[in-house]
Amino acid sequence: MATLVTIRWRTPPLGSVEERLIVDDDGRARLQVLRPRRVGDTVGTYEGPIEEAEVRELTAGRSDMELDVTAQNSQLSAVAAAADRVAQRLLASPLAVAQFFARPIGAVPPLPQTLALCVLGGGSQPVEFQLHLAECAIHFGSNGTSVSSIRLPELPMGFMTSDAEVLGGIRQRALVEPGVLGTISLPLEIPDGINELSVRVVGSWFSPGSESPEDFEARTDPQPL
Repeated sequence: MATLVTIRWRTPPLGSVEERLIVDDDGRARLQVLRPRRVGDTVGTYEGPIEEAEVRELTAGRSDMELDVTAQNSQLSAVAAAADRVAQRLLASPLAVAQFFARPIGAVPPLPQTLALCVLGGGSQPVEFQLHLAECAIHFGSNGTSVSSIRLPELPMGFMTSDAEVLGGIRQRALVEPGVLGTISLPLEIPDGINELSVRVVGSWFSPGSESPEDFEARTDPQPL
């Protein structure tokens, strides 16, 4: 099996987008989403079949192309349109993905509230990742407007299942099987005037078959308070 073309969506240096579409000569394509183009809570690898006509469209240019999501290149517009069409279809075929979400858990005063940061494995293969706590943050907002943020605190352990099975993810690699839900609970103090929150999740991602990890970033959907 050989790679026919690799198309990357990126932003300029210090940007926050990292997606790539890889087309092989076996009639299949992979979409790797490490920093979603559209702010999203799910990262990982998607895989599915690709039609011959689509292969011809995508291989009309170079074998390795980069698309700047902030500026349209007229010379690559046809390839960009075809790549986006294939990528959107592949999102329905997860191979190994992780969805992150956060839920505030209420408590009876004077007990503090708790934030449940969760991960759900999806696809047909397990996912492996490790969080970079210093870069993860809780973002507070009011009526859709970002107000403030705080870093995640130091955590004694990683994600755990409801049966107290340790999945990892803090200071060690997490391994989350498809359909498995893991949770980290941490104390939460909500500033005045805040009515929603989300969590920025940053870490190292270990793609299936890859020899070295890559950086990933996800943003949980805003959760009303």
